[in-house]
Amino acid sequence: MGVTHKMSLRVTTVDRAKLSSVIRKNISSRIPGYLEVLEAHCRKMFGKSCIDLFFDEPESFRAVLFTRYNNDVNPVYFAIKYLFLRAILTALDMLELEEELARDFIENPLLFKEKFHKILKI
Repeated sequence: MGVTHKMSLRVTTVDRAKLSSVIRKNISSRIPGYLEVLEAHCRKMFGKSCIDLFFDEPESFRAVLFTRYNNDVNPVYFAIKYLFLRAILTALDMLELEEELARDFIENPLLFKEKFHKILKI
């Protein structure tokens, strides 16, 4: 069995700094400049970085996204699923949870936070 380069992205222990880096790299490679633009909204509304809000206050991060996208659920769903969750869940080898967590983020951010923190063990 050969080892693929993707294996290097796997995270065996939950390390917040490493997961933050995985998110940043994923977003930068897919949509350059996106996180910087979003960061301005996060800092303006809550005085914190987007990634900190995503980990600690998903309900606030959700508010930022819905404000940014004029309450349109589609771009919020895309951003959370493909830019944030996919990066982390791929690194943790838990991609099967992506749809459920994305839906929870949209519909019930407090339930999302509870499930997400169990996965991250924080």
